[in-house]
Amino acid sequence: MTLLQFSCYDGSTDAAVCLIRNVTTMGTKHSKVTSNFPFLNDNGTIKTIKEAHTLFILRGLPGSGKSALSRAIKEKYPQSLACASNSPPVVDEAEIDGDRYVQVDEGLERGFKEVKNVIVVDDNHLAAKRLYHLTSLARDNDYIVLIVSPKTKWRNDCEKLAIQSQWNLTVEQLNSMKQSYQEYIIPYFFGWFLLRRSAQEMRKNAEDFLNQLSNMEVFLKEFVSCVEWHSEEKFNLHEYFQKKPRMLHCTTKFCNYGAIPGCEAYAESKVVEDNYSKAFTLQVVALFVTPRTVGARVLLNKNQKLLWPKGQEGDDGGDGKEAAELAFGSRAHITLACAPRVKAVQTGLDLLCILKLEGKQPTHQVEVEKGRLCCYGDGQWILNLTKPIEVKTLFSGFYHKKTEPVTESVGC
Repeated sequence: MTLLQFSCYDGSTDAAVCLIRNVTTMGTKHSKVTSNFPFLNDNGTIKTIKEAHTLFILRGLPGSGKSALSRAIKEKYPQSLACASNSPPVVDEAEIDGDRYVQVDEGLERGFKEVKNVIVVDDNHLAAKRLYHLTSLARDNDYIVLIVSPKTKWRNDCEKLAIQSQWNLTVEQLNSMKQSYQEYIIPYFFGWFLLRRSAQEMRKNAEDFLNQLSNMEVFLKEFVSCVEWHSEEKFNLHEYFQKKPRMLHCTTKFCNYGAIPGCEAYAESKVVEDNYSKAFTLQVVALFVTPRTVGARVLLNKNQKLLWPKGQEGDDGGDGKEAAELAFGSRAHITLACAPRVKAVQTGLDLLCILKLEGKQPTHQVEVEKGRLCCYGDGQWILNLTKPIEVKTLFSGFYHKKTEPVTESVGC
């Protein structure tokens, strides 16, 4: 593994001077390498990433500007860990040496163990198998993944890349690599991923919510009659909702790695490109529980609604006349827990059912410390918060791939 250092050909080690000199000597066109990335030019995002836990995976053809981008990230986040392979680029995935990434992965594990806020992996990352391995490591260590490619004008120009790359690759070799690179990496879903601290606070709010309900006779009498409880022990709300997502998030677009109609257009849209990796503060305005799920309702602002797909099933008229009564973005939520055999996608559907009933008189209504708790029958309860809960997030994708469906982390 090579730790990326700021050193120039004349021996200078000053990060800022070296970066400027690199850009100058390589031509003004290289000034585009580090432009238009929220994590480099948006103050709110920079501040958020410094307190988040993020794995940057740089991806692109040799000579496209990854090294300059890696240096820029290292300059912006001095405490970050950046690593790259010493080996030449892999032209054919079948040629990958089994030991090629051993040192890189050891470096990553060290970064995870030291709980580095920012870790950068600089390689071509053209093979999907390698990408899924990295995203799996990130998920296991509770890191938000950002897959980033340089935005240089020459990033796909193999003739120019053959000249600029330090590896003496031919145009033919680069064209062969380009075919793999141009296979757009579409995630399982796009969404806002909660920072660790916000996730901890959200889980604590969910725990307090369930504790409060567990001590309310009016809730237990109504709710228990609507659920299946096979244990001989007294009904336990926490034990019933034992399925919990590993990484809290609010999904915008479910893609299933490109299998869902319209997901490619969404992934390649300008609004997604401009906001990918950007920090957002979401407002949680309600907590709700049904016999199937526990969730948090998210109220989107006008900027966040730009990332909410039009025609999203069930909240803007796309699912029939009844759904048209709900405001655009009503389905935005965070899944907090599920009952056994229930997929997390059900949380959004449960929220929509409750919202459609809110115009009716609740069967039970209780004023509690944090707001008004209402029941609309069939075990459907919602606590509308007097004071919204703010959670910090980064907009990205969920890329981890398993052979079986990922059910515990999917929101809709």
